Amino acid sequence: MDNHTYWIKRQEAKYLAGEKLITDYYKGLEKAFKQAQKEITNVVNAFYIRYANENNVTFQEAQKLLTRAEIGELQEFIDMAKEYMGEYNLELNNMSIKARITRYEALQKQIDVVLQKLYATEYEQKGREILQNAYTESYYRTWWNIDCYKGFHSEFAQINPVLIDELINYPFNGANYSARLWKQKDHMLYKLNESLTTMLIQGRNPKVLAPEFAKQFDAKTKDAYRLLHTEGSFIMEQATQKMYIEDGIEKYEWSATLDLRTCHDCSPLDGEVFDVGKGIVGETLPPKHNRCRCTTLPYFNDVDKYISERTARNPETGKSIQVWEDMKYDQWYDRYVKGVPEAELAEKKLKGLYEDRKQWNQYKEVLGKEVPQSIEAFQELKYTDNEKWKLLNTEYRKTNSYNTIIKNEPDITKDLVEISNRTSVSMVGLEYRLKTKESFIRKVNSDSMNSFDGDIISKTISNTNDVIRYTYQSDKNTFVDSYKSVCNSLVDKGYKTIKVKNTWLDKRNPYNGVNCIFEGLNGQRFEVQFHTPESFNLKNGDMHKLYEKMRLDTTSQEEKKNLTIKMFELSSKLERPLNIEQI
Repeated sequence: MDNHTYWIKRQEAKYLAGEKLITDYYKGLEKAFKQAQKEITNVVNAFYIRYANENNVTFQEAQKLLTRAEIGELQEFIDMAKEYMGEYNLELNNMSIKARITRYEALQKQIDVVLQKLYATEYEQKGREILQNAYTESYYRTWWNIDCYKGFHSEFAQINPVLIDELINYPFNGANYSARLWKQKDHMLYKLNESLTTMLIQGRNPKVLAPEFAKQFDAKTKDAYRLLHTEGSFIMEQATQKMYIEDGIEKYEWSATLDLRTCHDCSPLDGEVFDVGKGIVGETLPPKHNRCRCTTLPYFNDVDKYISERTARNPETGKSIQVWEDMKYDQWYDRYVKGVPEAELAEKKLKGLYEDRKQWNQYKEVLGKEVPQSIEAFQELKYTDNEKWKLLNTEYRKTNSYNTIIKNEPDITKDLVEISNRTSVSMVGLEYRLKTKESFIRKVNSDSMNSFDGDIISKTISNTNDVIRYTYQSDKNTFVDSYKSVCNSLVDKGYKTIKVKNTWLDKRNPYNGVNCIFEGLNGQRFEVQFHTPESFNLKNGDMHKLYEKMRLDTTSQEEKKNLTIKMFELSSKLERPLNIEQI
């Protein structure tokens, strides 16, 4: 086999191996598109069945505001939106909670959620992983081809996950991979909503949508393949060029002979030689167009001299080894890549890069400067320093949970203040309605015994229901009626009673009051206390001082016992509210 034929066959095989990765992934993506089409069809059919009036759904019916019962049934999509739609979910969440979203708007957003899930997970995330794998495959196979040809092995730089990510984000064809796929998604959503609106205005059966939806999904599935194939060709050639540079190859040759086919755009370039590192994508470097299947070959001016001056040797021992032309790729990979800690760490970072970048941005938003300020440093911490990673991870979980909780406070406060004004039951201590972040974290640390276990931390946080807390106050004669009035009003607004604890009747507890836990439509829990003026003042005055002293680690058991006796003495002087046994 002459040298030129050798490189054509080797580089074709390298390209086809990467192309197979794209093709195999695309088969799964096709199934995901069909499943999304089925889900959207089911959502539309369910909408039609619910609101059909004499075999059709009028546009006027669709424009009615959702009832609270309907909002509850939307929760599954709201939860899905939180996972796949980022900040956009706040719109759906807030609109539904306040019952300001129409049935038609809710239907549109349910369709959007299904598409977001499809494009975010199946298309963007998994697609990026495949492109990353295609880069790695092309990089190592080019390295292998050079080794087998020269009979020489040298230690090249390991795969750089961030570099690959930058290449995927590079707009070599007018827009980058992410922008182009989301543009496809937005166009499909527009077309689906257009068909949906026409159906509702004309009062037609949703069966008419099936062929229109199928047409849109089929078109976008084909668009997906074109995008993946073109991006894959770009990524693979970038990996090849990177290896040329690292091996000191100065020139490359354009090869437009894959599968013995040469397109009209690329045929004039076949055999042309260009300088490594100066290629321009689409002009002197593949891909030249959508679905371009051209590749490049290393170009040597003096092949015989170049080969004779290089001797094969093992990079670890320095001893001579034999690298033969027909050495299998798997054999080469197992010998020079697999088991090398630096290479395996690089591949681990590469496979986790998409999720790690999202996680890094989330951690920065919550923890600020406590987080490494580059994705490289973040990944290095995550994969090489287990102790520091556990500390950072638990700190994030606690702080993020606190931030999530307090976002719900303004809407809850608005409802509870409105109830106070309407029922004439006064609220006290409203300025203390939020537990501080420091107090929250201290409580979680204490209740979880400073555990790093994610399940334990999550369970502890879910059991911490008093980050948002309120107090209603009534005299002892109207206390029970006020309690019932407030609780009934909360239920009427859609809040759910989770727990009621009446310690006025508990002889084992020096604290006197009624503490309730309520839950909103979005699952946020908060505490509502009911007090008389006397019990409220005692709780926040002398009783609080005794309690704070008792909870200190430095307080002896004997002293804690005496403090408890004093608290019981103080509470015994309180008058019980009238008919308190009814609660």
